[in-house]
Amino acid sequence: MKLFYAVLFAFAVLSLPLQAQEDGFAGRPITQNLFMPTGNTLHAGEFAVGIGPVEYGITENIQLGTNLLYYILQYYNAELKVSLINTEHQALALGLGVGYFNLGFAGGDISFTSLSPYVVYSMPLSSRTRLHLSANYTNFSGDAEIDDADELSASVNGTSLSGGLEYSLSNRTKFIGDVGYDLEFEGLRLGGGVLWGWETFRLKLGVQIFSPKDFDSFVFPYVGLWWRFRG
Repeated sequence: MKLFYAVLFAFAVLSLPLQAQEDGFAGRPITQNLFMPTGNTLHAGEFAVGIGPVEYGITENIQLGTNLLYYILQYYNAELKVSLINTEHQALALGLGVGYFNLGFAGGDISFTSLSPYVVYSMPLSSRTRLHLSANYTNFSGDAEIDDADELSASVNGTSLSGGLEYSLSNRTKFIGDVGYDLEFEGLRLGGGVLWGWETFRLKLGVQIFSPKDFDSFVFPYVGLWWRFRG
């Protein structure tokens, strides 16, 4: 019970509108909601470094990234994101994720290559709320059947449709939620969390549920922390 109250107290403190930190998200829209992307990219010369994800804004409309943590699992990956429309009222982006997975290091015989093009559109519903809509197509090829990719079901998506809501409590506190259906694995993804953003530091806490067909549901916390530096 003491831990419960401590967590509530921490949430309250982090949500207080401190004047010195009010510019956390001002002019810097998020590029990722909970588990789905948004229509925005990093600014030119801006980069984000987290516990795994690394992203860099090549230009004002082109972003390149990878997740170094997945390399431990022998999942080599990269993602390119291009913004086609980026205004105050709407954002439209195209992306392409490339991945290669090899389970041979663990004595298995599973390897595949994945190509994942996607499109995402973001628009405001009100002065504080934004809607994100995304469609992703993933093609797997290699030595494994598609069902074998469930070894990485928490980090590898199949073809999917997703929708997300982003509510800004202040310029440094957001409540976020995503829902998606994975057509490849026939599973529902559902999650929600809180995102805090200071001038440089970002912190995301949430929970995600994934229920693929013929498998037990995955319920796991979502913890993200990274530093976003201006170029």
